Amino acid sequence: MMARIVFVAAATLLASTFAGAQTFKIGVVSTDVIIKELPEAIKASKTMEELGLKYRDTLQMMQKEFETRVENYRKQEAMMTAEGKRKEEESLAGLRQRYMMYNEEKNVEIKKMSEDFMQPIRQKVSDAIAAVAKEEKLNLVLEKSLGVVLYSEDKADVTYKVLDRMKRGGN
Repeated sequence: MMARIVFVAAATLLASTFAGAQTFKIGVVSTDVIIKELPEAIKASKTMEELGLKYRDTLQMMQKEFETRVENYRKQEAMMTAEGKRKEEESLAGLRQRYMMYNEEKNVEIKKMSEDFMQPIRQKVSDAIAAVAKEEKLNLVLEKSLGVVLYSEDKADVTYKVLDRMKRGGN
């Protein structure tokens, strides 16, 4: 929250600095709203949800199998030989390990697929923001919920002026 306040204050200061020299226009946008409304994003979200459900079903089956095997082991443990116990415990440990590996593998797969789906959508949103900013003659566009710069004209960048001032010993 504090970072957002500082950022908005800095953006306001930057805008007021440019106000004396020229008109400086700032726009805001909520990319979450845009992405939730885009057909491509809705389709990607639905695909990811379906895939996640499929993986969850498989994980639930694996968990159920593990629990059933543990329950059977506990019922028969008293009648088992030491070698039989060892083998069953190894088998259960292997089953548990496969469950954990499958879960981790699928989480990584879903994350990668989500990124693959979302990258072109994010680029399309970014391109549209830049186009609207140019049409509306906006110098700066901020992400509404985060206070992050999504677009800025080169002339709005004062990085080297700040660096020069700091190198000269100014605050």
